[in-house]
Amino acid sequence: MTQTNASNNSRQAGHNNSEPLQNQTLPPPAELATILARRARELAKEPPVESAGQTIKLLVFRLGDERYGVDVTNVREIHPLEQLTSVPRTPNFSAGVFSARGRILSVIDLRAFLGLPVSADQPGRGAEKIIAVTNTDPISEAANLEVGILADEVTDVITIFKDNIEPPLTTHSGIQTEFLHGITSDLLVVLNLNALLSDKRLIVFEEIV
Repeated sequence: MTQTNASNNSRQAGHNNSEPLQNQTLPPPAELATILARRARELAKEPPVESAGQTIKLLVFRLGDERYGVDVTNVREIHPLEQLTSVPRTPNFSAGVFSARGRILSVIDLRAFLGLPVSADQPGRGAEKIIAVTNTDPISEAANLEVGILADEVTDVITIFKDNIEPPLTTHSGIQTEFLHGITSDLLVVLNLNALLSDKRLIVFEEIV
């Protein structure tokens, strides 16, 4: 009698344990197929490669259709383009001078300085920002030289790994390679501002102004 009750209890326990599975409802076939396909795609993905190494923080700005990045350690301030005073008998890359918190800075047009092409509907003076930059190379002849550069738009500040900057194999749009750190995979041109601000033309230009 006791064995029969135990057997019945065991069958009832097994029946009760199976009820939650039997009561579960599956999604419609089409939805189930979508879920399974999504899980298959996720499982098929390669695990992300973790980047490592030194990073650099860049201020990103636009000139025409091109994006440029400069090390933020070279950047002092960003000003709206409100008023420039032209200076006679200066090089073609001179955009004029302006007052930056009481400091009189020469402003250069990178398009002209770097020899970048300018389309007929892009006169090259349609900039909206002036980025005040300085030469941070202590051994340069132009150490601490500060100028303003014109930018159509300042778009972002980003941090990238230095290993993600590919050295230029050839000049990019005519830019001299010594003025470039390189180019990223998304075609961001990373300028070497210390090299650019050490160019003899700028040193003479500053003396003229």
